[in-house]
Amino acid sequence: MKVMSFNVRADSILDVRNRWRHRSEIVYEVIKKYDCDVVGLQEVTDRMYMDLNKAIDGYYIIGKGRTKRYFNERNNLLVKEDYNLLEEETFWLSKTPSKTGSSVWYSMFPRICTTAVIQLANNLKIRIYNTHLDCLLPSAREYGLKKIGEYVGECYQKEKLPCILMGDFNAGPQSKLIQQFSQGSYSDKRFIAVQDVRKEIYNEATMGHFKGKTRGLHIDYIFVSEEFEIKDVEIIKYQKNNKYPSDHYPILAEINL
Repeated sequence: MKVMSFNVRADSILDVRNRWRHRSEIVYEVIKKYDCDVVGLQEVTDRMYMDLNKAIDGYYIIGKGRTKRYFNERNNLLVKEDYNLLEEETFWLSKTPSKTGSSVWYSMFPRICTTAVIQLANNLKIRIYNTHLDCLLPSAREYGLKKIGEYVGECYQKEKLPCILMGDFNAGPQSKLIQQFSQGSYSDKRFIAVQDVRKEIYNEATMGHFKGKTRGLHIDYIFVSEEFEIKDVEIIKYQKNNKYPSDHYPILAEINL
């Protein structure tokens, strides 16, 4: 399988020449060019979601918005229509995970996780998670990842499925959050970062700030459970005429189940 995590950057008036309308076609090109089986998108606004639905063929596009208010964003999962989509859900990283717009008071925005169960061509099933953790406080990020870990544990006890967790964690590889998660502190199910097969990649930024930067923040991840073999990982620095699709770079992983 090929799996991609891609923060596509919400359409912000502050971005001026990098507004969604100026770069949406490049986002579509990235998704089509790399032809992944699963893509996890973060920061998808309602307008962007509608545009993606029109422009991208051959994928289920799933996931609810985090709130009904103006600053609505989604963590959409794109799943190839070659696979059977058996289950989908969006849950909130709060004390009331099924309540739209719910959050803990110290989280800057409501935070969500989109999850799906898919059946592969060989009839094996896997569960996928896609999230975007808080951008401000480490305590909010830790709370959110613990809630995901609890959900992962509950689902695994019932279904025993291999898992993929991807997204923008807003934390570097040496942070307490990433270190403890990698050591199994937040979930009964052990996860491995795909970046671990090429540890030097941690020195490369996953945020290019629309400028093609290679040094800086590495905050985007794909984690897989131990049932997977990680074949390769790459940070995709795709651009067209020096125009980048997002302020983040996509991460692409090749994995075997």
